[in-house]
Amino acid sequence: MGDATQNDSKVVVRGLGKVFERKGDGLVVLDQVDLTIAAGEFVCLLGPSGCGKSTLLNIIGGFEKPTVGSVTIDGAPVVGPDPRRVFVFQEYGVFPWASVWDNIAIGLRHLPRAERDARIHRYVELIGLEGFEKTYSSELSGGMRQRVAVARALAVSPDVILMDEPLGALDSLTRFQMRTEILRLWQKERMTILFVTHDVDESVQLADRVVVMSPRPGRIAAVVPIDMPHPRELGSPAYAALKTKLYELLSVTHAV
Repeated sequence: MGDATQNDSKVVVRGLGKVFERKGDGLVVLDQVDLTIAAGEFVCLLGPSGCGKSTLLNIIGGFEKPTVGSVTIDGAPVVGPDPRRVFVFQEYGVFPWASVWDNIAIGLRHLPRAERDARIHRYVELIGLEGFEKTYSSELSGGMRQRVAVARALAVSPDVILMDEPLGALDSLTRFQMRTEILRLWQKERMTILFVTHDVDESVQLADRVVVMSPRPGRIAAVVPIDMPHPRELGSPAYAALKTKLYELLSVTHAV
């Protein structure tokens, strides 16, 4: 369960388990997780709080080690953080004392000046913040700061972007706008994205596939393909049916 086509697999998780030691007792957070993500695929991890979504993301990113099982990316074992894999967090992750330009430049210091400047300009333009290059991120709205965080992640040309509820701190309107922005950037750049959320609407709007996780210990309860073209008609019967299916898998009664 949870497999993409094997011959184009990018991320492969096999038999993954994670146990945290708490005051001498073992807390099982993840149990027997198997998942394959294709190159260029947009996958949402959906599940209740505490089900291990963020822990799974951290293991794939190399920030946590599994208790059992393995993760490979492009066939190579994940043994630690790697600049080809970048995180976008809920708390923006931008430096408030730095400008938009300098925030995006952080991962590009190894590049020649002209190439670095051209790349920063490209992503400032992509996220629609022309004219704000010298503005401190502390002076930006929440949505604009999150755009900067996304641009900084994209600017380093990562193989995989790992997003941990990156829109959770935003108001509902800004959140909807940022979903559209992330989709636009993904369609243009076609990077591989693994996106953690507990929002059913968010997962149906964004994902190629939604991976539904069970309550702790986190297991993959179901994988739901979202076979709808972008942009998705949020009021369509097909969209409503997918939402209903996901709520049922989460054991939530909800009127769509």
